[in-house]
Amino acid sequence: MRMPIRYIDWFLVLPLIAAVIMIGEIDMPREDALTLSSWVKAAALAAITLVITFVVAVGSALDRRCSEEYLFQIMANAALVALAATMLVNFAWVVGEKVVDLPEMASDNVIGVVVFAWISGYYWFRVRGIAQ
Repeated sequence: MRMPIRYIDWFLVLPLIAAVIMIGEIDMPREDALTLSSWVKAAALAAITLVITFVVAVGSALDRRCSEEYLFQIMANAALVALAATMLVNFAWVVGEKVVDLPEMASDNVIGVVVFAWISGYYWFRVRGIAQ
C-alpha cells in the first residue's frame, strides 16, 4: 500500500520543532547529577544509539511505503543543503565569536542547526520542486 508523501510532510514538523528548541537551548545548563567516566559515557551512548537506530529502522516503513524516486531526490538534496548550511552557519558563528564576542555554540545548537536546515531544505524542495 502506497502512502502519500504528505504524511512525511506532517511527520517532519516534530523534528522541526525539536530543532528550534535545540537551537535556542531552552534548557539552562545545570550541574551533572551523575559523573560518568568517558568509557562509561561512550558505552551508554553506543547502546542507546544502537537501540534507537533499530527502532528508527523498523519505523522507517513509513518512508518505504511512500518511497519513490521523487521523495528520495528531495531527501538527498535537502541533506546536501543541510550540510552546506551547517558549515556556513558554523563559520559565521565562529567569526562572530571572534569579532563581536558571541557565546560559543554547544553541540545541541549544532545538531539543532543541522536538523532545522535539513527539514527546511526538504520543505523548500517540496514547494519548489527539485528541477529548479
